[in-house]
Amino acid sequence: MLKQTLNRSRLAFAVTVALTGAGTANAADCVMPQPRPPQAQESVSADGKTTTVITPENTIFAAQDPFAEPPGSNHLPTVYKNVCDGNGVEVVNTLPSTPEHPYNLHPDPIITPIDKTSPTDDLMMVIKQISKTDRKFYEDRYGDDHDHDRHKSKLSLQAAVKLGIDILEGNPVPNRNYSGIPLLHYNGPNKNKRVQPIFNAAGEKVGGIVEIHQIWFDSHIEGDTNMVDPSDVLDVPWTIHYKVDTLNRGHEDFAPMVMYFDDPALSPPGMPPMPNVLMDQTFFPMEDGTRTEYMMKMAPGKYYNLSYHWGWRQHPPRVQVVENARKKLGPMTLAEWETFVFGQNPRADEASKLAAIAKIGDLAPAKRMWNTLREIKARGNANKKQLAELNRAFDQWQTRTKLPDGVKPDPNSDWTLFFVNNTIYGEMKGILDESQATYPDWKTRGKTVKIKMLNGDYFDHAYFNVDFGGRRGWENTFQSTEAIGGAGQWFTFGRAHWWVNAGMPTASRPGLIMTPPATKNGDRDVIGEHNIVMQMNFEPSRRLRWYQFDPLHHEVAVWSIH
Repeated sequence: MLKQTLNRSRLAFAVTVALTGAGTANAADCVMPQPRPPQAQESVSADGKTTTVITPENTIFAAQDPFAEPPGSNHLPTVYKNVCDGNGVEVVNTLPSTPEHPYNLHPDPIITPIDKTSPTDDLMMVIKQISKTDRKFYEDRYGDDHDHDRHKSKLSLQAAVKLGIDILEGNPVPNRNYSGIPLLHYNGPNKNKRVQPIFNAAGEKVGGIVEIHQIWFDSHIEGDTNMVDPSDVLDVPWTIHYKVDTLNRGHEDFAPMVMYFDDPALSPPGMPPMPNVLMDQTFFPMEDGTRTEYMMKMAPGKYYNLSYHWGWRQHPPRVQVVENARKKLGPMTLAEWETFVFGQNPRADEASKLAAIAKIGDLAPAKRMWNTLREIKARGNANKKQLAELNRAFDQWQTRTKLPDGVKPDPNSDWTLFFVNNTIYGEMKGILDESQATYPDWKTRGKTVKIKMLNGDYFDHAYFNVDFGGRRGWENTFQSTEAIGGAGQWFTFGRAHWWVNAGMPTASRPGLIMTPPATKNGDRDVIGEHNIVMQMNFEPSRRLRWYQFDPLHHEVAVWSIH
């Protein structure tokens, strides 16, 4: 049984332990990059409404159904060594688990009890309090037995409305661990953190550290960080100090999956770094009502692509991503894309905040709650129509595996994605269970998939698709965590050699796959559209078939398919 508490001196010591140096290695001492295939062929129709992607035939592995003959020909033997970059240089902190050290990249975490009240809990209390202004509506929805409502608050209508708006906007809420983290995703420019370098007594840079706070609840992961700038630690390993608050219905195994590039110096001038590997760094169980602090060891910053935090119990939509702020897509860095849309500081004052929130589409369930609460605040009471909309928007905010009101799935597509609130809602053809996002039809190479992309926000969204080792191979490096209640070896992504299927700008196609923004026609939103047709000429990894997201505003704009 892992020891579950550490004192602060041991935590400080863990930072020092994480700052080990990198060095050269023989190929036998580390795992060299897997072969890299040619880029996919991408073309755009004459009317500009459809992008066709044809991935090259897989020449690395034999054609074999990995689901009928598990684990498949693309499963690699497990090697308990760090990976190398293309120069044969060992990349430290790239072996997440070994038989001797199941949690190889972090010391025992600190676990402390916290109040577990979530945004969902308080929003539900707010809506119930407002609904009491119409007793019949309240009893029809909630019944007349009030004992089930554990919140006995005597909030006035205006106080309830204010609390709901504060939760959605991320304004301070006393005595709540979610305070300051908005459910409206408008403040991206405020969530960019720079890794702070650490020097030894001789003045030599030996590492760096950055702190990330996250809240996990229901189907959501939200955080105070969506980008990290590793500029000051490009050649030294560094540490992420995670503070993860597991709120009501947030029970999960913490699984930050890091993606690493190869050495950028190996890419031709003007081209992005080449993909190398990805891996779950841990798979540690967390219980409701706890704060778990991890000191996660990272490879030198020049290799950093992103950290993808996911929960296998609800995947999607339980996901949140921290990107490399230095990364450039199209004409701007990711930090510049956020600023371009939402302004330099969306939290600077009320006018800046309202201007940034105005970029979020009005069809977003979170925005619909916000608009309705503001209407109720303005008139001083709630009518039946507003109560019904508030409740329906709240319910749809909880479910990203079904399209919200105002959006219909495309019957001619395999799935329909809806970008709104810097989030992706999706719906798959023929899937009756809304909690599932699986696509069993793609098992072997040659499968063609049709995707309808819809944009309800008032700014551009892009499309990106990454392969999690189906084409270049994957290892199941993670050890059993059953002794402490985890399920790492069965659900982890392990360590995979990733590749880009669609969306990467190239010399022949310098642009991104964009979906135009929604526009207003009176009171009606005209949704932006784009189609994608993809031919997958390789077998997927058994761990994940489809990782698709908006590369410009990544954070929670992910809709993965198993």
